[in-house]
Amino acid sequence: MAKGLMNRLIMGKDNLPDFTPDKLPGSRFAVFKDVFFNRIGAMAKISLLCLLFMLPAIAWIFFMSMTMSVDSSIIPYSSNLGIGYPVITNAALIGEYRTFMYNVRLYSVLIPLLMIAGVGFAGAFHVMKMLAWGEGVAVGTTFFQGVKKNWFRFIWIFFYLGISLFVLMFNITGFNALGYNMVLKVIALVLAIIQFVIMLFMMLWLCTQEVTYKLKAIPLIRNSFLFTIALAIQTLFIMVLCALPILLLMLIPLQFGVFLWLIFIVLGPAYIILIWTVYSQWAFDRFVNDKVKGAVKNRGMYVKNPETEKQSEIERIKARNTQYGAAYVSRRLSSIDDGKTFTPLATNFSRSDLMKMNEEKAQMREEIDREKAEVDAQLEEEMIAYEEQKAAEKKNKKKKKNADKPQEMVFVEYKKKKKKKPDEDEIATIPVSEEEYVDEDNE
Repeated sequence: MAKGLMNRLIMGKDNLPDFTPDKLPGSRFAVFKDVFFNRIGAMAKISLLCLLFMLPAIAWIFFMSMTMSVDSSIIPYSSNLGIGYPVITNAALIGEYRTFMYNVRLYSVLIPLLMIAGVGFAGAFHVMKMLAWGEGVAVGTTFFQGVKKNWFRFIWIFFYLGISLFVLMFNITGFNALGYNMVLKVIALVLAIIQFVIMLFMMLWLCTQEVTYKLKAIPLIRNSFLFTIALAIQTLFIMVLCALPILLLMLIPLQFGVFLWLIFIVLGPAYIILIWTVYSQWAFDRFVNDKVKGAVKNRGMYVKNPETEKQSEIERIKARNTQYGAAYVSRRLSSIDDGKTFTPLATNFSRSDLMKMNEEKAQMREEIDREKAEVDAQLEEEMIAYEEQKAAEKKNKKKKKNADKPQEMVFVEYKKKKKKKPDEDEIATIPVSEEEYVDEDNE
């Protein structure tokens, strides 16, 4: 029994059917489920490798949080009764100022530490891209290959993220500590929140485009901004999905949710990267890959073309028709008992007996041909109905696409503003030649 269990763990289940292309995921959501549930070990490795590069930032945040806690517990800023000698009566204001200075130190030093974390995310996004494409990967080797290829750009991406976070927290923590006019404080805070949200949305496209295409820095930033504006609602929904596990865990008391937090630490970073990767690959298939020479759409999915879909429908109709295929052959053989029959030959048969058998065989053949003609006519009628249905669906899809065109206006208007022929670096023609695309995949 133990031997059989070990064999199943190592070799898998017995009597599994052969793997064929039609068993691949058929949608991006199916790709997400396939990677998340079937590559759980790879997901854990990706998260742990990311955490390895995030350790300096996590340690610094923990250290500064402990420092602020100790400072606020030793000196009673919140008592507002006066401290020191001579007595200082504005203790609460001094506490706010010291907290503000601690936060400035925290988030300024966090900028280079986030850049170190970005190196780890360079490898993680590369591995996740390969998993979403259905490629075979050795997580450790592929991870450091991604680091080698993309580390420089990711350092700058996370540098801008650190600056954006610093600006946001500077305005939040300094709202009361800085002696500005209330209107200016509110305006600065709102602008800081807006710029951070835009930066967070752009992060999704900056990271995923960097590991998918070979782009220069300016087109990479410009295209990411265009995606952010054009797909703002969808991107907001994706961000909510990413933050949902954290929000749910924060509602659970720590003493009850420790195990769940450990699970999130092991799988959380990979979960977020997987969502970003799957969503961005959907957007690239829709807006970019048709216009990139050598790009392959629907990587990691099995999407039927019209010819394959039509052939599959024919096979489905044949299998459903009880008078066709194996069932038809069975009926034809059973016609000896149910339809025309042969007259058994006697031991001493004559020429007339053979002629009679030939006549009976001819009658049976006519019966079979008539039945086959009926089946073919029924099959043809069903195929005509199927083609009319597909034509109607295509027409409705075209109408729906025309109705959804405002979503793509950002890209169209961007091209119309260019008086000259669009450059190779435009969003509609991202400059990935066939050779570069192959090199990007195989490296």
